[in-house]
Amino acid sequence: MDTRKILRRNAGAVTAALAGAALLLGGALAQPAAAAQTPWGQANFYTGADLTGTVYPIPATGSDAECINLPEPMKSVANFKYAYVDVFSGPDCTHGFARITGLHAGNLSLPAVSYKVLVAYPPVGS
Repeated sequence: MDTRKILRRNAGAVTAALAGAALLLGGALAQPAAAAQTPWGQANFYTGADLTGTVYPIPATGSDAECINLPEPMKSVANFKYAYVDVFSGPDCTHGFARITGLHAGNLSLPAVSYKVLVAYPPVGS
């Protein structure tokens, strides 16, 4: 076999491998500079998108489903603590729009104004 053909074939494979490695490395490094840390074991509301801004912890309430009004509208939430956090866009738990289950976080489609915590999963059918 011609030596030049072998070198060209190997050079193509090496180039493809290097391009793939650069793509993977670039994806790993392309994180936002202000990326929020995952709040494991916590439940929090945030005034900003992407878990940024002022943090308002979500405490366990006196009883399941006690309505709590937030001090200001919240744009994101992380729930790594409770079974469910029901989120409402109106005061006094009116206009429900989201149920954030445990091990979830993200931006809200509407600003949260009030919420309820369900510390345990509700029975089947409720």
